[in-house]
Amino acid sequence: MNITNLKLNWMFWHRWLGLATCVGILLWGVSGISHPIMTRTQPKPAAFVAPSAKFDLSNGLSLKTVLIQHNIKQFQHISLAQFLDESYFRVGFQANQPARYFNTKTGQELQNGDLEFAKILASHFTGNEISKVTDAKLINNFSDDYHAVNRLLPVWRVEFSSDNHLRAYIDTEQVRLATLVDDRRYWLTKLFQFGHNWSFLETTPKIQLGVAATVLIIILISSTSGLYLYFTFTNSKQRLAKKVTRKWHRRIGLSVSVATLIFASSGLFHLIMSYQQQAHALVIAPEHTNTNQLNEEVWKEISVHYLAKLDLFSLSGIPYWYILVASSDDKNQMPVAQVAALANEREHGEHHKKNEIDKAIAPIVIRADESNQTSSSQNSTSQHGAEMLAKQQAALISGRPMRDIVRTEWITKFAKEYGFIFKRIPVIKVQMNDADQTRYYIEPATGVISAKVRNIDGFEGIIFAYLHKWSFENINKDLRDILVSLFALGNIVVAFLGFYLFTRRYI
Repeated sequence: MNITNLKLNWMFWHRWLGLATCVGILLWGVSGISHPIMTRTQPKPAAFVAPSAKFDLSNGLSLKTVLIQHNIKQFQHISLAQFLDESYFRVGFQANQPARYFNTKTGQELQNGDLEFAKILASHFTGNEISKVTDAKLINNFSDDYHAVNRLLPVWRVEFSSDNHLRAYIDTEQVRLATLVDDRRYWLTKLFQFGHNWSFLETTPKIQLGVAATVLIIILISSTSGLYLYFTFTNSKQRLAKKVTRKWHRRIGLSVSVATLIFASSGLFHLIMSYQQQAHALVIAPEHTNTNQLNEEVWKEISVHYLAKLDLFSLSGIPYWYILVASSDDKNQMPVAQVAALANEREHGEHHKKNEIDKAIAPIVIRADESNQTSSSQNSTSQHGAEMLAKQQAALISGRPMRDIVRTEWITKFAKEYGFIFKRIPVIKVQMNDADQTRYYIEPATGVISAKVRNIDGFEGIIFAYLHKWSFENINKDLRDILVSLFALGNIVVAFLGFYLFTRRYI
């Protein structure tokens, strides 16, 4: 085959492959442009941090007494809630059931306590009055309104009477805001999911993966063939002097070619990795704790302190208290809300410092079924108790011995491989010494595995952040969004011009 025929064959395949990619480029391009708009129209919280709480349990009833009083023999998680000028034990049983609330002093149950607490928190985070709440319900599944990217379940969906039907999604267990959604955000997200994630195929994940991956591969081949043709036809200037459409198709195509290759290759890598991660996602059911396991002597040790936060959960059949003693200066120690795309914006940054662990008020983790005097040193009243518990959990999940754990580290803000997408802060990073250098991120207040990251996952995260989203720290967010949108628009224009040239030739 001579050079001329080879060029003609390349041109033939470039045209037909380009036609096949037009729909994909249009969907990904338009949805990519919509993302900066979606970021800037995200409803902003009136507050990022839950109201500060200070619990005095010294003059109240013990938790065990209250549970026995109400004939509660088993539960899943217990925390404290403070509202309506009273303190309550929040007792969670199952994810699909609202928690029950009991006054810490009288033991009396507050009817619909979880609902009322959710409304109060929603009012606090949005700045709207409770009287404007039009609907509130417990959500146990992700949906078009509350996407899986938000990660937290169960949550309360609290809707307010407003022009855009503002909805606040509230996690009452950890007293935090999951996200805010209004009608504008809902439709922009729906557009993005349709065009970028191809949600119209989400009921058949394998087909979704196969079709999207095929289109991305074709885009890579088409872009490569376009570059080959550009540099091969050296006499194109005279040949295309009167062919304005073809000339601009070539020029714009060359201008955006590198970006196209970067977007398509990083998108393909992310697509494949995301599918594998979802297929092998850790699903760990929360354990239940028996009321008769609770030790009253341990309670006495806890209740003498003013507390900012208190959680009770079980691991391997052993109940543990997670305790935050209130600071002397009443510093707010509640988690910072990470609201969708706002998490990278300037207004989020100023709140990160408020959530960093102060060594003077480090969390305490102790066993709830034996007194501190008889507990092992690994559960001493320091943050090392939380780290030891995280190690135990990582060893249990990985099936590897504790000696394979290299180190632990407190993560108090989102950065690097543990980005805002994971939602939970603070967490403890447990580094394993295995072939994949696996890192487990564990939320000490709940025992939940927030993330499992292997070397390949971390590498993919870096590739996706820097090559697909252009999340460079030294680049202004506005400039980044403008550049990404211009390249996306350029791809759309090239696709349209190519489609026009194809139809004019073959139709």
